[in-house]
Amino acid sequence: MFNTNNSSNLLLKNDVAEVDTSTLKISIIAGLGVLAAIASSYFADLVYKEPDAGNFTLAAVSIFLFIIIFFLQSIFVKSTSLNTLIAIGETLGLASFLIFNNYSLILLMAIVLAYLALYASIKKSQRELKNQLIINVIKIAKFSVPKIVTAIIILVSVIYSQPFFPENINVSKNLIKSILAPTEMLIKIADNYLKLGIKKISIEMTISQIAKENNLPKEVLEASFQSIGLTIKSDESILDGVYNFVNDKIKNLDQTVRWAVFGSAFLLIFLTIKSFFWIFYWLIYVFIYLFYEILMALGFVKLSYQQISKEIIVL
Repeated sequence: MFNTNNSSNLLLKNDVAEVDTSTLKISIIAGLGVLAAIASSYFADLVYKEPDAGNFTLAAVSIFLFIIIFFLQSIFVKSTSLNTLIAIGETLGLASFLIFNNYSLILLMAIVLAYLALYASIKKSQRELKNQLIINVIKIAKFSVPKIVTAIIILVSVIYSQPFFPENINVSKNLIKSILAPTEMLIKIADNYLKLGIKKISIEMTISQIAKENNLPKEVLEASFQSIGLTIKSDESILDGVYNFVNDKIKNLDQTVRWAVFGSAFLLIFLTIKSFFWIFYWLIYVFIYLFYEILMALGFVKLSYQQISKEIIVL
């Protein structure tokens, strides 16, 4: 009834089951992981600076490859300490272009959090792997991949929340321009009904230019802006005046409020990117399975069997 044949593969104790036997293969995996991490960092930073379809595609491919390589590394490399050491290099790779361009205390905190997420992913993969009698890669990936994604999103979110860093919090001129743009149309509509005497206006015009174009006293316009708390110089455009006003107010914010603004911006960006990845988890799992099967077919890795002895309670 029971198979007691000691020659059975299922009952043979594999002496190398818990030992990494190929330094070369581990080196290849580690090298590919670090390279994919650096590429992910480079293209993610490039997307932030030059957001176009080409850069976005390269960043997405690099990040997907890193996720796949890191996951396979977490189940191929048996030594937790070796896995952890490789993860440190990959974390620094993910943060490499951030370190060069945007060194700050917040970045250091983000790097530590990213590493902890990767470490949690390794532990989750290895724990799930030990609990399975027959290896199910997709099931392991569902536990592990979200943590790898979290590590990446933490660092990407830091890139996009730079303008909200407490030490250099700043509202961009482009953002203010997009907010103020509708006021040009509203003023023109109001002029049609209220006869304000303002026929031509643009937020990029100076007070002097608006006064000259509409035959209005410059002092009247300056007083109008001062009545709502804006002091705009005659040689300064409305956009520049509002930009300086807003950022002067922000600089006077309490440090606690600055951190609250940064935290809110970071959380919003993090959740937005996280939801984007959530849509594509299934695609990541498919590619992980394909890569796993290809490596098996090529003989890069192979399955072995291990006898398991454990205590049981009997009556």
